[in-house]
Amino acid sequence: MRIGLVGPSYEQRSLPFDAQRTINFFPIIDEKGRDPSALYSTAGLELFATAGAGPVRGGFKSGNGRVFFVSGTNLYEVDSAGSVTGRGSLLGSSGAVTMAEGTTQLAICDGDKLYSFTYSTDTFAIVSDPDLPSSVGYVTNIDGYFIVNENNTGRFYISTINDVTAWDALDFATAESSPDTLIAPVNGIGQLWLFGEVTTEIWTNTGASVFPFTRISGAVMQAGILAKNSALELDNTVFWLGQDRFGDGIVYRASGFSPRRISTDPIEKRIREATDAENIRGWSYQEEGHVFFVLTGGGLETSLVYDLSTQQWHERAYLNDDGMFEQHLGACHVFAFGKHLVGSRIDGKIYDMSLNYNDDDGEEIARERVYTHIFDESRRIRYNMLEVGIETGVGTVAGDNPKISLQLSRDGARTWSDWITANIGKIGEYQTKVRFRRLGVAEQMTFKVRCTDKVKTVITGSYLK
Repeated sequence: MRIGLVGPSYEQRSLPFDAQRTINFFPIIDEKGRDPSALYSTAGLELFATAGAGPVRGGFKSGNGRVFFVSGTNLYEVDSAGSVTGRGSLLGSSGAVTMAEGTTQLAICDGDKLYSFTYSTDTFAIVSDPDLPSSVGYVTNIDGYFIVNENNTGRFYISTINDVTAWDALDFATAESSPDTLIAPVNGIGQLWLFGEVTTEIWTNTGASVFPFTRISGAVMQAGILAKNSALELDNTVFWLGQDRFGDGIVYRASGFSPRRISTDPIEKRIREATDAENIRGWSYQEEGHVFFVLTGGGLETSLVYDLSTQQWHERAYLNDDGMFEQHLGACHVFAFGKHLVGSRIDGKIYDMSLNYNDDDGEEIARERVYTHIFDESRRIRYNMLEVGIETGVGTVAGDNPKISLQLSRDGARTWSDWITANIGKIGEYQTKVRFRRLGVAEQMTFKVRCTDKVKTVITGSYLK
C-alpha cells in the first residue's frame, strides 16, 4: 500500500490532527514519472567569499555587473573570484539594509540613515543634504528617482533625478487613503507601492512637472505590511508578509491590485510564534524551474519557503550542535557570476548555494519529513514493513554507506521512538532496498524519516507491506 509521503510543511496547532513537516526537502510533481511526486533535498552551501565579521545585512547586483554586500558596519564589493574590497562604513551595525541604484550611484538605507556610493569614483558617503528627513526607513528607485519614506510618518520623498545626494524639502507626498504610517515604498513592476501598516496604495509616474507621482485611481488595498523587508517583486507581481486592521501574519501575493493570501494556517501559526516578526526578511531565487520565496529572520524557528511552481510551503533549517533546528544560514541573496550567492545571518561568509552541494559549508544538512498520520477508523493495524523509495547507491567514497533513519509515533506525533537506521547503498549499489521491519501494532502511526549524510537525497515514495 502506497502511503502519503510527499507534502508540504503543515503542522497544525493540534498535532494528532496533522503533524506534517518537510524540512530541507521540497516537493517535486511529475505526473509522467515512476511516482507522481518526490522529495528533493534543498540546495547546499559552499564558501565563496568572506566579507568582514558580519552578519550579512543585504546584497545587491548593479546593472554594470558589480556586486555589493553590507556586512556588519561595512559595504563590501565582491568580484567573480571571491575577492573582497571594502567600500565604506555605515553608522549602524544591525538590521537588514535596502539598496537601490540609479545610473551612476548605489543608495543604501540602514533603516535610519541614507548612504551613497558613486560607481565612477568608488566614493562612499552618508547623504547629508539638510532637505533629506533626519530618519528614513527604506530606499527604492523608480525612473531615476530615489525614493525614501520618513520614519513614523505617512510621507515619502523623491530625490533630484539620478542623484541620491540631492533632495528638495518640498518634493514629498503623503499616502492619502489612510492615516496609517508609511512603512516601505517599494518598486513593484514599475509602480510605486506604498506599504502602510494596514493599507497599501499604488502610485505611478505621470511625468507631472510639480510632482511626478500620482496615486492610481482605485489602487488601494486594505492590507498593509508587517515586515518591511519581506516585500519582493517576483513573478511579475509583489509578495509580502502583511497585516490589516484585524490581525497580522498573512503572506500575500498581489493579484492586480488585490492581495491574495498564499500562506496556510500552519505557516501563519509559525509566523505569529516568531519573537520579532517585524524584522522577518524575504529573499528569492530560481533554480531548475522552481522559484522560491524565502521568509527568514525575526525569531522564526526555521526559514519558511514558498515554492511558486507547486504552491506549497516547506522549511529550511540548520541543525545546531544541540541537535535543534535553527533558521537557514542564508539571510539575503544575489544572483551573480552564474551563482546563487547568499550572505550569512551569523558572520561575514558569502556562500555559493546550489543543488549540486550536499552539505552546508562542510556541515551536515538534516533532511526530514514527517508523514501524514496513518489510521483505519481506529482499528489496530500490524505494521510489518515500511519500504522507503529512495535513490540508492549514492555513497561518495569507496566504502561509504550512507543511511536513512526512521522514528515512529503512536500518539499523534507527540512522542517518538528511538531512531532506527537503514543503509541506502554504497557507490553503485543501485538495487539496494530500504526497508524497516516489525514496526509493531497501533491504531494510529506516524513516520518521520531523516537523512544527514552528505549525499544526494531523493525520496520517491513509501509503501507499507
